[in-house]
Amino acid sequence: MDLADSLGLVRSLPELSVPTHYSDTDGHANSVIDLIFLDMSCAQVLHCIEPNLRRPSDHAPLLVDLPISSENIRFSRKVLKCNSDEENDFLSSVTLGLRALNFSRLDSADDLDLLFKAISRVISNAWEANARNITVTT
Repeated sequence: MDLADSLGLVRSLPELSVPTHYSDTDGHANSVIDLIFLDMSCAQVLHCIEPNLRRPSDHAPLLVDLPISSENIRFSRKVLKCNSDEENDFLSSVTLGLRALNFSRLDSADDLDLLFKAISRVISNAWEANARNITVTT
C-alpha cells in the first residue's frame, strides 16, 4: 500500500464484496485477493464483481467505470495496421531495399557508417510511403 501511495494510486473497493474465484473442488475456498489501483483522481470510483458473467471461467470479471476528464486529448501518429496491405508493402520495400545494398565493402568505420545511413534511408522511405497518419482523441 505504501508503494501504491508513493505512486499516487488508491485501492478501489468493490461495490459488493463477493468472491471472484469459484472453485470446482468441494471444500476449497471461493476467494482470491483482487487489487485494483487507480489514480488519486478516481479515489471515489468503486468496481463491481460480476459472478454471473464468470462462465466458462472460474473467475468472476471485475468491472470499473473510469471517468474521462474534460481535457481535450489530441495527437497524431504514423501507423501501419497489422496484417494490412500497407504493412506487406512496407516489409516488401524494406526487403528489396536491403537486398540492393552492398554489405561486402566494410573496410573502415566510415564504410560502416555509410551502410547504417543507407539502411536507415531504406526503412524511412518505406515507412513514409506506406504508413498513414491517424489522430487519437479523447
